[in-house]
Amino acid sequence: MKPRSKVVWKLSAVVAAVLAVAIALAAYAQHLIYSHYWMSSTRSHLRSNTQAIADRLGEVLSKRSCQADRELLDSIPLDDSITGDVRLVSHHSGEDIIDPEGSDPSPLKIEDRACAVCHPSKDIVVEGTRVVDLLLDSPDRGQILSVMAPIINRSSCGTASCHSHDEDPAMLAFVKADYSMASMDSLADRRAMLILLVVVISLLSAMVVLWFVFGSLVERPIRELIAGTREIAAHRLDFRFDGGRNDEIGELQDSFNAMTATIQDSRDELRDAKEYLEGMVEHTADIIITVNSEGLIETFNRGAELSLGYSREEVIGEPIVSLFVDPRERHAAAAYLETTADVKNYETRLRAKDGQIKTILLTLSRLHDAAGKPIGTIGISKDITQEKRLQSELVQSQKFAAIGQAVTGIQHAIKNMLNALKGGSYLIRVGMGKDDQTMVQEGRSMVEEGIERISSLSHNMLNFARDWKPDLQEVDIADLVQSVCELNRHTAADGGVELRHQRSDDLVPVRCDPKLIHMATTDILVNAVDACSWKNYEEGEQPGVVLTESSTADGLEQVIEVRDNGCGMSETVRESIFTPFFSTKKTLGTGLGLALTAKIIRMHGGEIFVESEPDKWTTFRIRIPTLGPPENQGGQP
Repeated sequence: MKPRSKVVWKLSAVVAAVLAVAIALAAYAQHLIYSHYWMSSTRSHLRSNTQAIADRLGEVLSKRSCQADRELLDSIPLDDSITGDVRLVSHHSGEDIIDPEGSDPSPLKIEDRACAVCHPSKDIVVEGTRVVDLLLDSPDRGQILSVMAPIINRSSCGTASCHSHDEDPAMLAFVKADYSMASMDSLADRRAMLILLVVVISLLSAMVVLWFVFGSLVERPIRELIAGTREIAAHRLDFRFDGGRNDEIGELQDSFNAMTATIQDSRDELRDAKEYLEGMVEHTADIIITVNSEGLIETFNRGAELSLGYSREEVIGEPIVSLFVDPRERHAAAAYLETTADVKNYETRLRAKDGQIKTILLTLSRLHDAAGKPIGTIGISKDITQEKRLQSELVQSQKFAAIGQAVTGIQHAIKNMLNALKGGSYLIRVGMGKDDQTMVQEGRSMVEEGIERISSLSHNMLNFARDWKPDLQEVDIADLVQSVCELNRHTAADGGVELRHQRSDDLVPVRCDPKLIHMATTDILVNAVDACSWKNYEEGEQPGVVLTESSTADGLEQVIEVRDNGCGMSETVRESIFTPFFSTKKTLGTGLGLALTAKIIRMHGGEIFVESEPDKWTTFRIRIPTLGPPENQGGQP
């Protein structure tokens, strides 16, 4: 027999306990009621019996025959199991008048229990005519019911020789009869045992009924629920309860069925999503590698196998640094990951199985468990080896194109300058032949101008071709712009141009090369002053150039802005002004000033923007990183 569940045992025990208490209380109450009724009935019967004896004695006494009284009392069977001692007692003296047993007891006193029933106080004499009883304990006979029935005084009794008395007392004597209650007690005990037996049988019957009822209504559904939940726990989510019950167990089964269906649907969705993601990861051309917290490879996708030539069986469990050409690059990326959420587009090199060096762009992110604890990293890399080779070839091609463009520009510039020199030397030669000093001086000026332009071209070419390495310092950008204004204020004023600086004093220091930024800002400022000098202003309009400095909203960049209200430029000119050897100054410019300015800004990791409207205005806007070029900001790989 399989053991009952704890729930059934507990329910059975609780219900049995409740039934036991209820039955016991009901049996006890019935026993009390029955005992009370039985005792009351018995006492009433014995009082009536004693009263009948007293009435008979009273009739005999009225005939003045004490001998008849004695014969009457002697006729009462004293050996009866109930009737005990029966005697006639004088109410006046308490002495026995007739005692069938012939004993010589002491007279009753007022304080005795038999008298105290009707006489509660020795000072108050109550003479009643009712039958009273008293339940007494006897050491040898158990409980005894002592009944006292009065004999009423009659006029015919006054002169009797055996009980002469006055006519005043209402009661002459009383019959005192003792009845044994042993049979009553025995009957009560038998009834108590019978009730106890009924209670025990009832409890046993109830336990048997509960055993089968709870087994059918509670234990069996619970075991079905347990078996079903074990099926679900074993991932057999197609399991369903039969249902059909219209009680709470049925509702619970329906809830389990609904929950299992939901879990099965969710699992199918997760499985589909997992297979989809795994397919994406497995079949992507990118290199995807996951690494545990100890730096050992855990997963290695097909893209990594095709790109590096290793099979996943060869590398899983191996240190990730073994794939890097320079392990320090891996350590640098991992160290940077400690301070940020991920590392993006980190260029590094991996060594393939055949020894080839693969240049990759690595994006590194940290993996976490459900509690948010770091458990490793995932690296998604793109093989850019081919792109780097093509880029190198493109750069080389661009260099050759730039060289050709530069040679063409230089040849054109030198040709213009040589023409100026030829013209000047011609004027000198002719002037000296004619002894014309004015012509000689004019020719000399042309030669000097040509020489100065050749010198300026040479200087700008050297600066443009120079491999600059910025000397980065913490610079107050407002002071730097103020210096540019002060150095060029008089030159601008000589040309009739008002130069203003709108200073901002709440900017953070910027990390840059102050000489190079000063050079770039000066070149833009000089071009702005020249643009003002080439414009014909309307009456009331004043030529002007305004310099300002500011910071972007996030504080990551500093901005220098140069605005003028000069001649402006067309869209075609605006798109070409940073091209080497492009100039709008005809024979006065080399075409390298703004190209060199753009190069300086790019060296600082910044950008330069130009907005213009022909014959109205032009704005140059320089933006440079506050912390300096990205490769010099520190910490980032």
